[in-house]
Amino acid sequence: MSNHNNAFIDPIIFPALIFERLYFIVRGDIFNTKIKHWLLWNLGQIPMFRIRDGVDNLKLNESSFDLCYDLLAKNKNILIFPEGDCVQEKRLRGLKRGTARMAFGAVEKHGWDIDLQLLPTMNNYTYPREFRTEVMTNVGEGIPLKDYRELYEQNENKALSKLSNDLEVAMKALYVHIDNKEDDTLFEQLASMKRNENQVSAIPWRKNTGQRFEMEKGLAEKINALNISNASEKTELILKTSSYFKKLSDLNISDNVVTKNSPNIFLGWIVAVLGFPIYTAGILLNIFQFQLAKHIADKKIKQKIFQNSIRFGVLLFSNMMVGLLIVIIASSIHWLLAVISPLLLMLLAFYTINYHEFVQSWLEKMQFNGINKSDREVCKTMRMEILKSI
Repeated sequence: MSNHNNAFIDPIIFPALIFERLYFIVRGDIFNTKIKHWLLWNLGQIPMFRIRDGVDNLKLNESSFDLCYDLLAKNKNILIFPEGDCVQEKRLRGLKRGTARMAFGAVEKHGWDIDLQLLPTMNNYTYPREFRTEVMTNVGEGIPLKDYRELYEQNENKALSKLSNDLEVAMKALYVHIDNKEDDTLFEQLASMKRNENQVSAIPWRKNTGQRFEMEKGLAEKINALNISNASEKTELILKTSSYFKKLSDLNISDNVVTKNSPNIFLGWIVAVLGFPIYTAGILLNIFQFQLAKHIADKKIKQKIFQNSIRFGVLLFSNMMVGLLIVIIASSIHWLLAVISPLLLMLLAFYTINYHEFVQSWLEKMQFNGINKSDREVCKTMRMEILKSI
C-alpha cells in the first residue's frame, strides 16, 4: 500500500528497488483501446473501475477482484494506492476501504491459511515535478490479516474499518505529513533551507539512510505542533521566513548560494572552458529528446500532475530510439564501436548534466559574491536566525 502523488512515476519506483514482479491496481478507464489493454495487461496492470467511469463498468471489477484473490493466494505482490486519486500534496488523504475488502475477499475465497499481509510503504518526494530531485521511500512493518480474523467473523464492517484505520496510521508514520494546506509554503521554504544545509551527492543514486526523511518529518511535525501549542511563535516564524525569501527575491539569488563558500574563480573558469566542447556534444545529442518531451508534456497534457510522468516516458523512449540509431551507424564503422557506443552515450549524458549543474552553481556563487557585502551579511544573519528557531 502506498501514497499516490506523482502519477506514473509512483509505480516505477518499487520495481526499481526490490527487483520483484509486481502487479498494480490502476484506473480502468485507461484500458480504452486494444493496444493499451494488451500493453498494460502484460505489464501487470489490473483495471479497477470507479463510479465515475460508468455504472456498467463496475461489473467488470468482479473479474479484477477475482484475479487479485488468486494472485494473493499464490503469494504474489500487488501494489495498491488506497487514496484513490493522484494529488500532489504532503498530506495522506483518507484511504478507500476497497483495499481491506480485497484482503478479506482473498481469505473468503482461499481460506485463512494463506499468509496475507498488508505492507505500508510511502514515497516522499522533495520536488515531485522537477528533474533530478529526491524521493525518500519508506517501508513499514507488515500488518498480518489473520490478526483481524476474530473481529471479521463477528462484524465485517468493524473489521473493514479497523484494518483501514490501522493501515492509515501505519502509512502516515512513514510520510512527511502537513496537517494544514496553508502551511505548505512555510514548510517548503524551511525544508529547502534544511536541504541546502545537508546536500547529498548524486552518486550513489540509492542511499540506505533515513537521515533526510527524519529531518523533513521532524520539520513537518514541528509546524503541525505550532498550530496547536504556540500560534504566536508560528506567526513570528512565518514573518521571518517570508522576509528572508523576499530579500533573496529582491537580490535575485536563491537560498542555495547563501550556504556556500566563496567560489574558486580560477578553478571554475578552467572547468567551464575545458569541459565546454564535451558539454556541447552532449547537448547536441540530447537536445531533441528534451525538447520533444517538454513540448508533448507542456502542450499536449492538460493536467499538470501527469506532465512529469509523460516527460519521463517520452525521454526514455526517444533516447532508446536515438541510441539505437547511433548503434546502427556505429556498426557500419566497426563492431567494437557499436558495442561501446551505448555506454559512451550514457557517460556523455551524465557528464553533460553534471557539467551544467556545476557551471550553474559556480555562476550563482559568483553572483552572490558580487553583491554588496552588507546585503550578504544580512542574508546570512536572517538565515541563521530562522534555523535557530526550528
